[in-house]
Amino acid sequence: FGSGNKATVIGFAAGADVSVAAPVSGTPLELTGGAGGVLSPASPLYLPKGNYDFYSVSVNDASSPGITFTSGLSAQLVNGKDYLWAKQANTAQGGTVNLSYSHKAVGIEINVAAGSGVSSLTVSLIRFTPAKAESSSKMALSTGAIGSSSAKEPLTPMNLESLRGRYIMLPLSSQQLDIEVTVNAVIGGVSFTGKVYSASVPSMSYTSGNYYTLNLTVSASSMTFSGSTVDDWTTQTISGVTLTEV
Repeated sequence: FGSGNKATVIGFAAGADVSVAAPVSGTPLELTGGAGGVLSPASPLYLPKGNYDFYSVSVNDASSPGITFTSGLSAQLVNGKDYLWAKQANTAQGGTVNLSYSHKAVGIEINVAAGSGVSSLTVSLIRFTPAKAESSSKMALSTGAIGSSSAKEPLTPMNLESLRGRYIMLPLSSQQLDIEVTVNAVIGGVSFTGKVYSASVPSMSYTSGNYYTLNLTVSASSMTFSGSTVDDWTTQTISGVTLTEV
């Protein structure tokens, strides 16, 4: 857990149903990450004798998460946030709470590479159609699961780093994703500026906690989808998509 990053922790009596139970006194409580992943509370938390379940959420940066839960559900969440969730169950008062966070949003990464006959490749823009936040886009405190949206936003720019685009979005039910890549390159000895390629990834579900990597290769006439894996969080493969020049 990054030093300086913030989290919120909420405690309940062990085994309590978070959809109906009240949090223990003193929580929600803000935590700040320090050296070695140690989390320091904004104020000490003193508890009566007993066992407790602790839930924690973060957006994986130095801002306060600002996530509130009502009857065990968060308010509607948004794209662009790396939502983290953790739980430690049945901890006795005076004990140590060890929080192992997992990603609950969806990571999308698109990598662009030069194929045969292509040189001096730069990428000026990558856009795609991310999930659209809906009333279902809420986190369940008990599991950290975020409900899937059933709609997409219009083409939206990704965060661009050289030949790579990255974006964090909400989970999405089975949908086709549209992709548009704008490049500058020398192709067959001829210089091109603002050359646009596009494609559609066949319908599939983009599930909570997965990081999808799409590897694209620019050739003289088309951009080929050379394979995708979900790594870091969960692994799977997507194939069979070709990006073509517009």
